[in-house]
Amino acid sequence: MYWDRVSERWMDAYPQRLWRQHSDRVNTALLERWLPYDLGAVLKTDLFDEAVSEGLYAALAERVQRVVGIDDSATIVRSAVERHPGLIGHRADVRTLPFADGEFDAVVSNSTLDHFDSPNEIVVSLRELHRVLASGGRLVVTLDNPANPILAVTKALPRRTLNRGWIRIGGASSRAGLLPYYIGATLGLQALRRVLTELGFAVVDTTTIVHVPRVLAVLLGNAVERHGGARSEQRFLRTLGFFERLSRLPTRSFTGHFVGACAVKIPEHHPPAS
Repeated sequence: MYWDRVSERWMDAYPQRLWRQHSDRVNTALLERWLPYDLGAVLKTDLFDEAVSEGLYAALAERVQRVVGIDDSATIVRSAVERHPGLIGHRADVRTLPFADGEFDAVVSNSTLDHFDSPNEIVVSLRELHRVLASGGRLVVTLDNPANPILAVTKALPRRTLNRGWIRIGGASSRAGLLPYYIGATLGLQALRRVLTELGFAVVDTTTIVHVPRVLAVLLGNAVERHGGARSEQRFLRTLGFFERLSRLPTRSFTGHFVGACAVKIPEHHPPAS
């Protein structure tokens, strides 16, 4: 399976420890901003972060009684559960979730829905997330930012040809800060807000995150890991964190790697059929 091959290559590659720490910090800060405490159950729709780093499990577990995670890759699910024994992991497709209506008080979907071939598949997935959310439940979702020029250039490349090559040299591409998988369809903030509203969500906040250029940060981070000490690593992480202040500037739509939205399921609203 495609995602199993990608994940196996990635896990065999250079771990990018500092970059992963920064990414986890940014996503955890988003939960601090948007996700309340004392929830019953939360669904996380992608377990890649939990499989290769700390991810969001600890931040979620302190807020809820039950953390359930899904991923399309059995390899990623297995690795995530081994790292976090309290996590309930399932191999599942976000477009057809194996859960009951209204089963979760919250859903966290960070960069899951931006790996499909068409925007319609994103809509199908969001409709399914709406179904498994309880009335008044909260959705935290992030997607690749189509306005980011680096992402736009990457997406314009012959992705399938490059993807085969990147998987083949997996470790080397990871060390260079390249993603060993293709960038799929995505939605900008305005389109995401519109789709969420049409599906029966009330959008309460939006943002952009990860404003430091990934390739540069990974390359520098790898060098600091090899040659710097603990103080150098902490200074580097503080520098990466400084870039998140760009989210306050008018240029945030171009510098952010991801767009994000927090939305609440409107009670007694039924989304239109596909």
